[in-house]
Amino acid sequence: HQVQLVRQWADDVVFFTNRTALTKDQHEQLVARAIRIVYGEITGLDVADDRLCGVVVDGVGPVRCDAVFVAPHFVPSNGLLVQLGCQADDDGWIIVDKSGLTSAPGVWAAGNVVNPRAQVITAAGEGSAAAIAINNDLVEQDIADAVAELRRAAPQQGIPPTAPLSALLVR
Repeated sequence: HQVQLVRQWADDVVFFTNRTALTKDQHEQLVARAIRIVYGEITGLDVADDRLCGVVVDGVGPVRCDAVFVAPHFVPSNGLLVQLGCQADDDGWIIVDKSGLTSAPGVWAAGNVVNPRAQVITAAGEGSAAAIAINNDLVEQDIADAVAELRRAAPQQGIPPTAPLSALLVR
């Protein structure tokens, strides 16, 4: 996929398989877009005078090139969240609902610990949604605490348990 994206920017593109097995369809797609394919394991870079000259491939030798793109492999830094009991998927990404709530009560997560494609703007949006959910959760807890305190205060003020709680507010 990455090499097909780079092909948009340059006419001379080489794909180094580096032990990656191509399917018949992938091979055909690369050839159709005039992307050269070099099979073999990359063993180094050919650099002269602090400038890239090529890629060294075992059994092939150096292949001349001016730039190298390497597809990133994203790994979530999920240690703390896992310690808190948050459930992660098979690749380590923390599982959240649409508000960012994890499987651990009171813990929300957002950004590139839950979404490998989260760039800054995406992470900021997910963080904002989580912040709104956290605030709503805190307000709900404040309401529950206030109602519990009101119910505890009613008998102390001589209000019968069957009276509406609003009777406390009138006094």
